[in-house]
Amino acid sequence: MSLDAVVFCDCFEKGRVRTRPPQPELVYIDETTGQVLLRWDAPGADQHRFYDWLASACEHGPMGELVSHRLGNVALIAFLRELFSKTPGHFSILLSKVVYNGVHGGDRLDLQDVERLATEMASMHALHCLDANEEEVLRRFEAQMLDLIRAVRSVGRPIVF
Repeated sequence: MSLDAVVFCDCFEKGRVRTRPPQPELVYIDETTGQVLLRWDAPGADQHRFYDWLASACEHGPMGELVSHRLGNVALIAFLRELFSKTPGHFSILLSKVVYNGVHGGDRLDLQDVERLATEMASMHALHCLDANEEEVLRRFEAQMLDLIRAVRSVGRPIVF
């Protein structure tokens, strides 16, 4: 079990897909996540053809994932939560919306939350661990979060867990 985060690309919306999707009249963009989806409950909706198309629809890989990171397993997320909890005033978004649980899914950070998260990154950069392995884990997590923030800023879509 792990915590994963993704920012979906805007290729479908911007007309940068390689080919039109099958049954384009049934394809839509989820307003909360930015993910391209199929109205699968519509009569005649062909999920197999849609997902085959989506797997290579644009240059961003399967499912239109602009950036996707496995943030860590339950134990790693618990370690980060404990570390950030030592100075909770510096990491309110991380603690309340990212590392509060090592396996949450279906959540998202909207654009306002992401900007608040971006300000927390300076505090994270100043945070260090004495143990070299723990420091490596922290720096990897920091790099992943910065990558996700850059992606959000480039397409205006949320981070989805």
